[in-house]
Amino acid sequence: MVRRAFFAYPGNQPNIRDAIRHFCDHYPREKFEVFSWEAMQIVGLRIDDEVRRNISECELLIADITYNNFNVLYEIGYAAALGKPIIPTLNSAVSSASRRVNDLGIMDTIGWATYTNGEDLVSSIEAWDSSSWRNRYQTPKNHSQPLFILDCLMKTDFRNQIFSTVENSKVLYRAFDPTQVPRLTAAQAISEISSSSGVIIPIISEDISDNYKHNLRAAFLIGLCHGFDIDCLAIQYENNPAPIDYRDFITNSTFRRETVNHVEQICADTLIRNQQISKVRNNDDAGIIAEISLGSPVAEYETQQLELYFIKTAQYANALRAEGAVITGRKGSGKSAIYFQLLNQFSKDKESCVVDLRPASHNLSEMRESLLSVSSVGIFDHTIASFWHYVMLLEILLKIREAVLPKSKNNFDLQERIRSIEENFGLHEAVVAGDFTSRLRTAVDQVISGLGGARNGDEVRQQITNLMFENPIPKLREAITSFGDIFDKIIILVDDLDKGWPPLQVEMHDVATIRHLIETLSRIRRDLGKKGLDVRHMIFLRSDVYERLVEHTSDRGKYNVIRIDWSDPQQLEHLIKTRVLSNVPKERSDDAWGIVNRQISPTLTSIDKMIEVSLRRPRFLIDVMERTLSFAINRGHGFITEDDVEEGARQMSLYLVSDFAYEMRDIAGTPDDIFYSFIGTPPTVKHADVLSTLGRIDLAIPPDQVIELLLWYGFLGILDAAGLPVFIYDRAYDIRRLEAERGPISTELRYAINPAFLKGLSPK
Repeated sequence: MVRRAFFAYPGNQPNIRDAIRHFCDHYPREKFEVFSWEAMQIVGLRIDDEVRRNISECELLIADITYNNFNVLYEIGYAAALGKPIIPTLNSAVSSASRRVNDLGIMDTIGWATYTNGEDLVSSIEAWDSSSWRNRYQTPKNHSQPLFILDCLMKTDFRNQIFSTVENSKVLYRAFDPTQVPRLTAAQAISEISSSSGVIIPIISEDISDNYKHNLRAAFLIGLCHGFDIDCLAIQYENNPAPIDYRDFITNSTFRRETVNHVEQICADTLIRNQQISKVRNNDDAGIIAEISLGSPVAEYETQQLELYFIKTAQYANALRAEGAVITGRKGSGKSAIYFQLLNQFSKDKESCVVDLRPASHNLSEMRESLLSVSSVGIFDHTIASFWHYVMLLEILLKIREAVLPKSKNNFDLQERIRSIEENFGLHEAVVAGDFTSRLRTAVDQVISGLGGARNGDEVRQQITNLMFENPIPKLREAITSFGDIFDKIIILVDDLDKGWPPLQVEMHDVATIRHLIETLSRIRRDLGKKGLDVRHMIFLRSDVYERLVEHTSDRGKYNVIRIDWSDPQQLEHLIKTRVLSNVPKERSDDAWGIVNRQISPTLTSIDKMIEVSLRRPRFLIDVMERTLSFAINRGHGFITEDDVEEGARQMSLYLVSDFAYEMRDIAGTPDDIFYSFIGTPPTVKHADVLSTLGRIDLAIPPDQVIELLLWYGFLGILDAAGLPVFIYDRAYDIRRLEAERGPISTELRYAINPAFLKGLSPK
């Protein structure tokens, strides 16, 4: 019987099409009969059905990834879910082909067969069994967080409607958010989809930023869903053209209510399917390495599993004891992990009311612009402080209402107290069912409406005082204290305020918005404390935002700050070891750790190498470990080899060079391709050469300030007395200490480029 292979490729690229036609005609039939989509008999049949049937019946899928193509990625996802061997092919003669693959990220840990023409392609796939890739990542159902959502880079109203509806449904979910982790690898995608009972995939229109990458990821995920037979809501706003392979599976929405209905239905279906028994394909041939699961690098998408491998650091212990604190850390340092563990710990105390506030979609800068539109710069502080006072008290009251509602079923007095606050403060269904984001928007609109007739600063101040402090704020405070017989402690946790920061330099009004929130919470703690309530608050901020905050605060020591940046390699090794062993039977722990932590040189282990290229950030360390594991499994290795580690480090370096600069851009307004300017730069470089490199690009700030940023973010380091590189994490993230060691600036002063970036900066 002739074995069959199906070849998936875009038909609109002649150089690709001609090479593949030659391959199909000349590949030895005794090995495989190669069947392309162009050869399908589709008269009277649906093309997409025939494509899926052919993939299901074939023994091998060959897929060309030279050009990103929606249908091809869908077919790769479909075949991967079915467990078919897959050979990606790439025409190396096509300019920037491999860069496109790396930029997208889905296939960058898999590898591919390269060719330049049809004959070359035949020889490249001669040894197909050794070059093919097979899905070994299917994981058991995540019954605690059964829904998976593909998030968007731009948080549009359409996207926000989806997330708000899911939040209101109370279905716990996981998500891939490109603002947190820019690349979605095939291994991560397969793991996320196979462990889901339901999936929501927005398809975004061509006029939205990042639509192309997003919709390519969507194509791959939809293919996985169909192959795994998992409920998938692929939804787009309005009826736009869609790829033929899955056109009939896309749901169109033309207004908010329609979007809400579709999302509510998938949430309900997810809960039903979540009760079914999980069926997982046996991957015993991959060995114990396939059992290792590191969990998500983003804490908010693994809230139910986080406790299995959360490290209770000294910073966490300090946060548990703090009355009021600002918890800071760099992006990816584990702030949200501490947030969720604190939330879990505090919620165990039945006499505590925990007010957890994580705006899912708002943009503080948009709020600031709205308030500035009706109040001049000089009175912005008064306006925003009053606004925060009202919003925070309202959120406390809403959380109290939510907590006591179940207790009121057989308590008429409690029912009356709840009814009273609902009437007095207009807590109707829309307010109660909404999230923190929607209430922020509503509060801003109320302030704007109340200030509409003010003619000058004095009138604005007077109207704000009348609007907030003469009526709603005192009454809110009184209503909260009236429940002191039920709760004697109120704990306020605020995270993700900087998540919606604009892709421009942070402005002082944004920093002022945060400063007034901190001061307002301190005032609320004092005011309610006088009424016998123990109030505690913690705000989680990125380090760069906090540094901007204290720069413009007269008393730098006024905030109780808990810093959680990691600098000790042994702590990071303990963190990754805990994750590696969390999903492995205890009796096999030593074997599992030995598989991933190999000695790759007399002084260096594989974990040492991964820590070296992680910039000492837990999220990056988990990312590079995932990539390295992917290479090892895809290559059929039973343990991590030195080559796997090198390839994982190379991919991590490419990610840092291409995507890490967005973090600098968001804070300082530097170009998002700033690191590309250093391609070909040696490991050490003179100050004059750095200035020369920066002089060739359009900077928003002076070059000397950019160099300080490059030191702060760890791209550049200094050389110590022995000529060894020292980076900011080697000095406990103390930038002033690092600059002091740098000494006087001269053209001959030398910097070291972080090893994590060097492979990505190689001109080869």
